[in-house]
Amino acid sequence: MSSINSAAPSVLIVGAGPVGSVLALTLLKNGIAVRIIDKTGPQIGQKGLGIQPRSLEMHHFLGTLPDILSIARKLPPCTVYKTPGGTEPLKTFELDPYEEPTPDSPYVNALMLGQHRQQSMIHRHLEKYGCKIEFHNELRSFEQFDDHVLATLVSKDSNGKEVLESVKVPYLVGTDGAHSVVRKALGLTFLGDTRNDVNMVIGDIEVTGGLESKVWHCWGNSTNLVTLMPTEVDEGIFTFILSGKDMDHAKAASGRDELVKTISSITDRNDIEFGNLVWISQYRPNIRMVNKFGEGRVFVAGDAAHVHSPAGGQGTNSGVQDSFNLGWKLALVLKGHSPSSLLDTYTEERLPVIAAMLDKSTLLLDRAFTRADGNINWERGREIKQLGVNYRGSSTLVDETIALNKDFIQTDSYSLAADGVIHAGDRAPEAPGLENLRVSQGPPTTTSLFDIFGPDHHTVLIFSSSKFDEEEIVSVLGVYPKTLFKTALILSAADAGEIELVGSQSKISKIDLVLRDRDGHAHKVYPALSGPYTVVVVRPDGVVGAIVGGVEGLRQYLNGVFSTLA
Repeated sequence: MSSINSAAPSVLIVGAGPVGSVLALTLLKNGIAVRIIDKTGPQIGQKGLGIQPRSLEMHHFLGTLPDILSIARKLPPCTVYKTPGGTEPLKTFELDPYEEPTPDSPYVNALMLGQHRQQSMIHRHLEKYGCKIEFHNELRSFEQFDDHVLATLVSKDSNGKEVLESVKVPYLVGTDGAHSVVRKALGLTFLGDTRNDVNMVIGDIEVTGGLESKVWHCWGNSTNLVTLMPTEVDEGIFTFILSGKDMDHAKAASGRDELVKTISSITDRNDIEFGNLVWISQYRPNIRMVNKFGEGRVFVAGDAAHVHSPAGGQGTNSGVQDSFNLGWKLALVLKGHSPSSLLDTYTEERLPVIAAMLDKSTLLLDRAFTRADGNINWERGREIKQLGVNYRGSSTLVDETIALNKDFIQTDSYSLAADGVIHAGDRAPEAPGLENLRVSQGPPTTTSLFDIFGPDHHTVLIFSSSKFDEEEIVSVLGVYPKTLFKTALILSAADAGEIELVGSQSKISKIDLVLRDRDGHAHKVYPALSGPYTVVVVRPDGVVGAIVGGVEGLRQYLNGVFSTLA
């Protein structure tokens, strides 16, 4: 692995938080050398701590999920206390009620993992490819040319003297936060609002006694509110949010002592023992987004492209999905497999999603903090899990099951279509219990679609019978490099017993995988077209790119993505 990043970098990534780190890992898994810099040191504190189910799926594809599951935990139950007194529970509830996983959605419950742990975990994966984060290295400026970007970086030597460096790369991506140097230099608009009616003090503090560490504690209402939530690792660190119309926010944020005084006055609790203050900040939600996600050879992602309220835990999750969308497209263009116009679909696909996300997170903010009666509405809804986020308006899609411009298909970018059926542009569902029939000895091994999908290839799923003849599809795919695709023939449990896989009678020798859908999960969640077979093409980001019933539809999709090869 380490040899990948020994080459000259093709992409300079500015910002090493989770968004920039996911982009770097996606590119490295595609064999693209990157350089990733960050003007500060490693992040301190929890900050964006919720990982939504759609992001968990992304981590599955990137191979980082086991690390996350080893330390992340479910959001704790929230207890609201009566005041004055502050010790008697008023109610206890689950902000994210537990859902049973299903075969098509194995990750349906959000997990809690602080941003600093998220990014350090991904950084360890980057190091496997020879990619090391360059902290305290800052982008000063850049200039675009027809075939490259020339960036000026500044760092400091051991004597504190500035050291300038010129870097020439094909592409540059700014994941450098809300005050993005990259966004400002591109001249992208960043229109929206600053919510001066919602003022918060946020941070992390050590609690050494007086609080249960398995509960999210809440006191007050939107007039004066304190929440203290334990972190995922039981080390006595709690994340706090203080908010309210009657609070002196600047005073509360001035240091540990004033913070503790404010907490005690609102909670009416003097028995809570506080230790060291980890970090603290005064915060007003900004709700803004760019008019487009890039210009020429330079792009933005994450907070550099959109900022919003923390309500609903959508921020970091939306940012890493930006990166996952952009990464595979950059890789195909850099390898010469796709035209640069493919990169236009990054804005085309992500802009509607982010617009919808801002609307939903702002609605949740208003419910929580600006009600006239002062009561907080904690309900969030299932959409924030992001499993319905889709790109059904994308120009690259091909769907022969239905016209994608129909009103009930174009509902919104956060929901499944009104007919409840999977369409091109939707998240590709999981299907476990797939038996690999190509085994030389012993019983078939079992796999699942999520283990076949990956960020470095398209997956071509063929739903057919034992009489399937591969030649049509193999001939269409054969004009492209084989590494771009994984092919899988998926047979029903009944048909699989009749197929001939070896010998002169076999019509299936060039398809990568022949799978028996033992429990019928794949056939249940993916639509079927009339005709001898249905082809479902799943993109490297786990999104359905095409649902077609013949080679002409398949060729249409491939020509739209890989047109330089057609």
